[in-house]
Amino acid sequence: MAQDDFVENLSGIIEPALSALSDALSTVLNRKIELSLGEICPSDIEELKTNFPEELVVIQSAFTEGISDEIDFLLQKKLAAVLADLMMMGEGDQEFSEEEHLDGIGELFNQVGGVLSTYLSDLSGSSVKLGPATAILNTIDANAEKWAQFIRVDLQINVEGFDPGIITLQIAPQTVSDLQDMKRKEDAPMEDRPPQTVLDDDEESFMQSMNGSDHETEVRPASFDDFGPSGGGDGTTQNIEALMDLDLPVIIELGRTTMFIRDILELGPGSIVELNKLSGEPVDLYINEKRFARGEVVVIDESFGIRITDLVKIEDRIRSLR
Repeated sequence: MAQDDFVENLSGIIEPALSALSDALSTVLNRKIELSLGEICPSDIEELKTNFPEELVVIQSAFTEGISDEIDFLLQKKLAAVLADLMMMGEGDQEFSEEEHLDGIGELFNQVGGVLSTYLSDLSGSSVKLGPATAILNTIDANAEKWAQFIRVDLQINVEGFDPGIITLQIAPQTVSDLQDMKRKEDAPMEDRPPQTVLDDDEESFMQSMNGSDHETEVRPASFDDFGPSGGGDGTTQNIEALMDLDLPVIIELGRTTMFIRDILELGPGSIVELNKLSGEPVDLYINEKRFARGEVVVIDESFGIRITDLVKIEDRIRSLR
């Protein structure tokens, strides 16, 4: 494939996804985020060293379904600190801290992976899943042998109130090949004629009826259902509304304990298991296996419920991922 065709093919996949990614990041970071496509080219290790002369943040994520191999996201530590601090409801003015910011940036790119998975699934018509993101500190030299075979894609990111930055994608060769195959299938021309099996069965009788002397053609205006007003609206609101019907497991945890297997085997009707919480102490509410809030147990029409008394801060939720 010629270089121009290669760039056009890959940009035709990545560029349409940037609007959805920008909206998702804007929602999570509570700042206006704009992403734009930069250079697409084979990776040049020396050029990467120029752009990332020091230790950098690498977010690694591998495809688990629909597409092969992996994508690595490269960020300078300054940009990673801004994004992670905003993720944790800060002002984006903190110096980079490995302890504080790596988990935050990993959680942020899990959101990015979710948007990419949805977009690529819609594009291909089949399920595509990008696995969990892992953020680490690394160097170009440590990855030179691997990345020398990868394709580089630069995304310029503009965060409201901050200087522009660059997020560099390193895409594995097999991933690029799968993406190009996906693009070619999308661009395949539609057939103007019905399938040949239909024509074989019906074409002769159809043509005879059309050529008959007594054939009359009725022309009438087409009618369409009213789908309501069109228009853009706020893209972020639309993205959020698309999530409203998703089901998430909600668990109320009264307490926990640890027991020996021999003690578990001795349990029977009437046995009492002592938990690690005192009577009247707040219980934990978990959403999607992440602690979301605490509250007190109440009774509503003979059913147990929970009255929320305290919401977990987002930075505490991120620290719980370690």
